[in-house]
Amino acid sequence: MPKNTLPNPDADPTAGSPVDDGAGAGPDGEPVPPTPTDEEAAARRRLTGRLVRGTLWSMLGIAALGVTRLVYTALVGRTGDPARLAAVNSQVSLAFLATFATAAATGAGAAKFLPLTAARSGPAAAAAVRRRLTRWTVAATVAVVVALAAFGRVFLPDAGWADVAWVCALVTAYGAYSYTKSVLYGHHLPHRYAVLEVAADAVILVLTVAVVWWVPTRPAAGVPGLLLAPLVVGYAAFAVAAARSAPRVRPGELPALRGELGGFVAYTAVGIAAGQGFFQVSMIVARHATGGSEAGAYAAAMSLVGPAFFLPRAMGMAFFPAAAEAVGRGDQSALARHTDLVTRLLLLTALPVFGLAAMLGGPVLGLVFGPTYADGGPAFAMLVLAVFWYVVAVPSVNVLSAQNLTLARIPPLASAAGVVVGVATWLTVGAHWGAVGVAAGYLAGMLVQAGVPLVVAFTRLRLRWGTRLPRYAAGLAAGIASSTVAVLTPRPGVIAVCAAGFLLAFGLLNASELAGTVRRVQELRSATARR
Repeated sequence: MPKNTLPNPDADPTAGSPVDDGAGAGPDGEPVPPTPTDEEAAARRRLTGRLVRGTLWSMLGIAALGVTRLVYTALVGRTGDPARLAAVNSQVSLAFLATFATAAATGAGAAKFLPLTAARSGPAAAAAVRRRLTRWTVAATVAVVVALAAFGRVFLPDAGWADVAWVCALVTAYGAYSYTKSVLYGHHLPHRYAVLEVAADAVILVLTVAVVWWVPTRPAAGVPGLLLAPLVVGYAAFAVAAARSAPRVRPGELPALRGELGGFVAYTAVGIAAGQGFFQVSMIVARHATGGSEAGAYAAAMSLVGPAFFLPRAMGMAFFPAAAEAVGRGDQSALARHTDLVTRLLLLTALPVFGLAAMLGGPVLGLVFGPTYADGGPAFAMLVLAVFWYVVAVPSVNVLSAQNLTLARIPPLASAAGVVVGVATWLTVGAHWGAVGVAAGYLAGMLVQAGVPLVVAFTRLRLRWGTRLPRYAAGLAAGIASSTVAVLTPRPGVIAVCAAGFLLAFGLLNASELAGTVRRVQELRSATARR
């Protein structure tokens, strides 16, 4: 019976032997864990309950985040021309990209090392890790803001100095938001994150309505950077409230992490900049490679795909700290079991939703942003497929990132390789295919960024899907074929036939799997009770 060979970072590094937890594989490749002791069973129930509760709270917060981003972009697009929307989205993308390599990386360190250190060494040691990460966050943010103040107009040639100042303010506010959010997750407080997220998003929407009425609709007649003010205020307010909500524990002695903390943050900075930053950079590339109208349509497509990009991340946000805690306890079989289940849940729910979204992209863009944006349907469909791959890979990326540095560096290195592939695609087809070429480059890069962690994690965990894999592949092929027809012929009747045919094919291919998933979700619901 195959064994779980994922290395244990708590083991003696000189031992060189893999963890053998006695886990096997049942029919169709589903991992069968060994019979746990009562204490281990209780710990796993707590882990599962924490994962489920965290996912539900995260879904609330991220749903609010995705809807707010979409409404914000729609308001800017509806009250101005596509050129102004492209300018504002380019500024937002640059600000977010700057935080991905700084505060988001240290925040990922908090989400991993706070629960891991607390499980190993207690809350005082975890507080010492948090203090160290906070100092790194402040220093990195200051350095990035200074660099942007000096060179911001190189990346935004049409922006004025006032616009650059607003971008720097957004970098500071969003960086603080990203880091404090991860601290809350590191302390297993997703409910506090969700409440603060909804409140901050409400502030952003109210201020956006006020600003779009005040700022003139023509870029030359006003300051587009001022449209960033609602985001700056909302994210800053979240950061202040989150910092005050986090547990206050007197820091003890910083534990000896043997370079793991700094190495993880450095690799994560590369991975986030290459992964999430890749998505934001595509907006800047689209603006330079296409005209104002086409770039505006691409900006609208990016915003419309936002909810699909953020919503499934809720499970990953809850899964990562839970995986880190399991690593701290050395419970590798729990990692295998949850990785298998979460990946299948994401795939079975995301594939039909994303397939339908790709088919409806053009008409929805026209409805939400206006008729001039409806031509973004083909680019939107490619972005949807790319984000689908990202979503399915989230559990695999998290389980690798929760391990020692040898495995944790695989996702960021894969992300960097994906950027190389994406840039090569942009150089090859970007100028010829316009916005569709930019989306195609992002899709090509994402196939590498998501595919490598999936293969490595499944190989290490010895997960075997057997007959599931051909069924999933056939369902994906049906979705791509139906979406292609619907995008090329966006008439209501054609879209309806393609959608019905895809759902029927997917349902027939995965009927037994869908029924089994319903049973597993019902079992997981019982784990949400606090024990």
